[in-house]
Amino acid sequence: MKKLIFTCVFLFVASVSSAWAGQLGNPAKLIGQGRFDVGFQWNSMFKQGFEDYDLKRTYSNGHQNEGRKGAEFENDQYYMGTITYGIIDQINVFAQLGIVDGGKWLDQEAGNNWKADLESNFVWAIGAKGKIYEFQNGLGFGLGARYMRYDDRKAKNWRYTETGETAGQLGWSTEDNLDYWQLDIMANAYWTIGNFTPYAGAGYTYYDVNFSGRWTHETTDFSQVDYSGSFSNQNNFTGIVGLDVDLGMNFKANIQGTFVSSTALTLGISYCF
Repeated sequence: MKKLIFTCVFLFVASVSSAWAGQLGNPAKLIGQGRFDVGFQWNSMFKQGFEDYDLKRTYSNGHQNEGRKGAEFENDQYYMGTITYGIIDQINVFAQLGIVDGGKWLDQEAGNNWKADLESNFVWAIGAKGKIYEFQNGLGFGLGARYMRYDDRKAKNWRYTETGETAGQLGWSTEDNLDYWQLDIMANAYWTIGNFTPYAGAGYTYYDVNFSGRWTHETTDFSQVDYSGSFSNQNNFTGIVGLDVDLGMNFKANIQGTFVSSTALTLGISYCF
């Protein structure tokens, strides 16, 4: 897995270079017109909460029903390269490519709770950010927007949490796939003090999951069940707090925390030219 992550990041950086920092791109502060910023970002998504949703079931004998479910994602790790370009001094655009890995899917229903491993998957994002106004003392205000997506991610190793038994031990073979997209629209304030630029922001986040699956049992009774459903985030408000650090020689580092709509930590480094 580590070799796969390194290879994808290396190929991306070698072919187009990169930049980063969560919803605001990397760094959070804008670069000048005609300049590029390239870098690498690690984002640990500790928890994402979703609204309850209706799971649709279709059995092999044609019977259908629905069940009310809850869902959470935990411990997704995003490894992404980014390239940012300064269209003008007040507007930057950026693109991101990478891998999402290591997540858990918690499927919640009274007396019927399950947990699955989410497989590694390709992920991409595009975005833009703009400067509203900056005072001579380094205090400034900006806006940013980002669209992120991955498709056909597989869920495996389902485990019944009440007993710890796996789906396989209970006689089920499983096949589940999901598509995910996320939209962030953020406003932020920053203050450049020497080589340091602390910032804070707030805005709107929407993320959506569509999935389908088939569970097949080794017995003949109701031997096959097809599933489908969709769910979105429980809270649309997002808060961020972060710090850009100018390391010299055109290198910058960043750390950012994300709260409310999800709980996440982002670290990154970039080079501007």
